[in-house]
This record gives sequence, structure tokens and C-alpha cells, in this order.
Amino acid sequence: MGIRALTTGRGMAVAMLLVSAASVRAFAHHSFAMFDMQQSLTIEGTVKDYQWTNPHVWIDLLVADPATHQPVLWSVEANSIAVQSRMGWTRHSLHAGDMTTLVIHPLRKGTNGGSLMSGSVNGKPIGNEPERK
Repeated sequence: MGIRALTTGRGMAVAMLLVSAASVRAFAHHSFAMFDMQQSLTIEGTVKDYQWTNPHVWIDLLVADPATHQPVLWSVEANSIAVQSRMGWTRHSLHAGDMTTLVIHPLRKGTNGGSLMSGSVNGKPIGNEPERK
């Protein structure tokens, strides 16, 4: 499709459709629809894994099940490395074995996971952002 074709009504329509399709896909990737953004939940446990990776930082936390007292895995999604860095987090903020408290927006479907709001290790807040509610 040449420049002349893009200036026609048909060419512009095709171009707009392609741009729209690309932007919907990008927006869907960053959707928070799976999290209950109206609720916050505090979980405490032991860090199993801290993945300082893009596109999102992940924290795997072993949390005692209230009924059995056995550890169950919670996977918590954080922002990108760039956003977490601006909030004062680093690749060394958490380590496997750390006793950690996380405040999250839980998953809507009720499974063990959520979106990170804030965190602390041994009562000391991580980063420079105040806890968001």
C-alpha cells in the first residue's frame, strides 16, 4: 500500500483498523480486570522466589493455610522493573527465606494470588511509597 492509497478513504480505514487492533491488544495485556481493585488483603509468609523481571516483577510467597496451617503458594504480580524501581524497590528488596508481609488486591476468582500494593520485611516497609488502600 503506497502513500497515495493511505490518503484515500479506503486506505485510511484500513490504517485506522490496524492501529486500533494493535492498541486493543496492548491494552488487554495490561488489564487489571482479574484483580478486585476495591479490596485489599494482607498476607504474611516466607518468600519462595522473587523474580525481578519484565514485563512484571513476581513474588512467590508461602503462606500458612488458615485451616491446615500448611504452607500454600501465593503468586503476587507487581509492576514492571522501571515502576518498582521508581517506588524504591530493587532486585535485592526480597530474598528467598525472608519473612514478608504483602498488601495485595486479591484475584477476583478467589485463588491464591493478587496484585502488589505494598510490602515489608520484618515490619520494615520496602520502597518509598506509602501503603495504598
